[in-house]
Amino acid sequence: MGGRPLKDLNITFAQEAEEIGLASMLADLIRQNVAQKPHKRADFDKLNAVVSIEARDAEVTITLEFRKGSLRVHGGVHGTPDISIATDSETVLQLSLASIVCGLPNFFDEGGRAMLRKMRTGDLKISGMLWNPVQLVRMTRLMSVNG
Repeated sequence: MGGRPLKDLNITFAQEAEEIGLASMLADLIRQNVAQKPHKRADFDKLNAVVSIEARDAEVTITLEFRKGSLRVHGGVHGTPDISIATDSETVLQLSLASIVCGLPNFFDEGGRAMLRKMRTGDLKISGMLWNPVQLVRMTRLMSVNG
């Protein structure tokens, strides 16, 4: 199952992130996903990336600093992100509903096609996805409630 038991899931918050709803929501989502689908623990333990997520409409940015078995959540942009996601808060939530097929995000169902449309129109921007595809796939699998 890939590593330590769930009770040792190492997720911490930098002080500036403690009061940010998006930060708490995504950390809780990761905890719940690993609890409900223990095979996701392997992605948590292998993920080594700094990911910034901006919810433009809410004017909130957080950074998820994954370090092979630990996650530190920061308010704002922290360090140099390997992957940056900029969209509206509804789309951030929709990303957690991504279908996973054979371990990869499914862009052929309605949800996947909607994400591709948003990327094409600029409503969803993901920087670093071409340079960090393995880390992006791991993060997507970890955060998706599916798969």
